Formats: sequence, C-alpha cells, structure tokens
Amino acid sequence: MMEEQGAKTEINKENESKADKFIRLGEYRVNRVTEAIGRLENLSNRSTYDYTPEQVETMFAVIERSISEVKMRFLVKKTENSSFSFGKKAE
Repeated sequence: MMEEQGAKTEINKENESKADKFIRLGEYRVNRVTEAIGRLENLSNRSTYDYTPEQVETMFAVIERSISEVKMRFLVKKTENSSFSFGKKAE
C-alpha cells in the first residue's frame, strides 16, 4: 500500500504546475527555516550559554543579509531590452 501511495505522489509531482510546485516547496522550506530560527532561541539561555552582544549582532547580521539577498532575487525584474542600438535604422 505504501509503495502505491509513493508512486501516486511521484506521478502527481510530475504533473503539477509550476505554481503548485512553488507552493508545495515554499511551504515546506519556509516551515523548515522557521523551525531553525526557533531553535536559535535556545541559545539565548544564559544559564547554558555565554555570549557577547557582538556575537549576537554578528549572528543576526548574517541571517538578515542572507534573507535580504534571497528576497532581492524575487524582486529583480528582467530588463526589457538589453540590446544595443544607436537609435537610428541603417540606410
């Protein structure tokens, strides 16, 4: 029975639209990122860990920079016309 369900899942993945694939993978990956960020909170426990404000700032600066870089990839638009032209047609 499990093999049949796995085969059906593979068939569904093959036939899914790009939008459906984005939603499926986006939900999965965002949930994983959210869980990982939540685990960072455990590091804030002063009875277990010792850290400096500079270390915390560095850690979050790296995370924020990574998020900004990925977000920009979603916002960047293609240039409409990247070909060169003198603006006149050849005579």
